[in-house]
Amino acid sequence: MIKLYDGLSRILDEKRLVPIMNNTKWKELIAAMLSLPQIEPHVRIKYLHEDVAPKHYAPIWWEQLEHTGLANIEWLEIKAMKETSTGLLAPTLQADYTDLFQEVLDKYGIPHEVEGEIFRIMGYQQLQ
Repeated sequence: MIKLYDGLSRILDEKRLVPIMNNTKWKELIAAMLSLPQIEPHVRIKYLHEDVAPKHYAPIWWEQLEHTGLANIEWLEIKAMKETSTGLLAPTLQADYTDLFQEVLDKYGIPHEVEGEIFRIMGYQQLQ
């Protein structure tokens, strides 16, 4: 179970959130992503203390994610499509990692939602 600090506990109470990920699951995800160095996906991370989700996706250093405090992650989104520009006149190259991400998340039983090319891993779920 995730250790909750007073500030974190207060945020969870205010937002009516319950944890559905734990440190073990986050660490399994991090280890799995580090084992796939060729991928380098772009992500968005919504932390509990943020009122507004970030707008843009950016590369992530998986090994640094743990230092942000895994218990503070409300959700993390991973883009399954990676676009690489090869020049002004050349077409953009696309790589689709959908099947690979799905395999990793299923292997470790990581709760997630998929919408199009976006995988959302929920750290917390709102009570009804």
